[in-house]
Amino acid sequence: MDGSFFAQNLDLWISILLTLVVVLLILVIYDIYSHKKLKARYEHFMCINKKRKTDVNMEKLLIDCVSKAESIDDKYTRVLEIIEDMQKNMQYCCQKVGIVRYNPFEEMGGNLCFAVAILDAENTGIVFNGIHSRTGTFTYAKPVELGVSTYILSKEEQEAIDKAKNNSYQAVKSTLNDKETAKTIRAKRQKEKAEARNEKAEIYKKAAIQARRRKSTKSTKKPVDKSENQSQNK
Repeated sequence: MDGSFFAQNLDLWISILLTLVVVLLILVIYDIYSHKKLKARYEHFMCINKKRKTDVNMEKLLIDCVSKAESIDDKYTRVLEIIEDMQKNMQYCCQKVGIVRYNPFEEMGGNLCFAVAILDAENTGIVFNGIHSRTGTFTYAKPVELGVSTYILSKEEQEAIDKAKNNSYQAVKSTLNDKETAKTIRAKRQKEKAEARNEKAEIYKKAAIQARRRKSTKSTKKPVDKSENQSQNK
């Protein structure tokens, strides 16, 4: 039955097979044509075709671009290291200045006396106090650590230090959107620096208070010693 069916429809099966062969042949021809077209475009893009020597070699261009990008990246890392080093060194440069002119004597005018505070980024530096009178001019210098001095500061000297703190360098805000990780790391570093500064400030404040107490005790002891000496001489 099966043999008779194939035998009866042999022409139909042959036509079907021929149709499939023709379709496959068309697909193969189309594939070869598209492959040649793609190969020609690739050769034109990569300038492999020797007939068109004036074309730009894109392969060479891409290699040059990659090498230039790597060299720019290296230079960027070097520049970034230099800038970070400069920022670290700038913290110890004199960048805050406060000046106060005053007149401590009633008979003198013109506010010829002055107090000048010169501080770095951590409010460490020196404060000068120049006092001008009819008898002469006297200049005093006192060290300042984190905005506090172990020596007793006058009203004008403290005012000069406060002015210097207000005249601190304000960094320009970056217009680029940094990543959150960089922001968190920067915030942690700033917090650690602030805590260390506060600890140092407390230490220097305690030292200043102790120095004032010592000076006050010495000033109270001096008249007692003089009276004792006078009684002994009598």
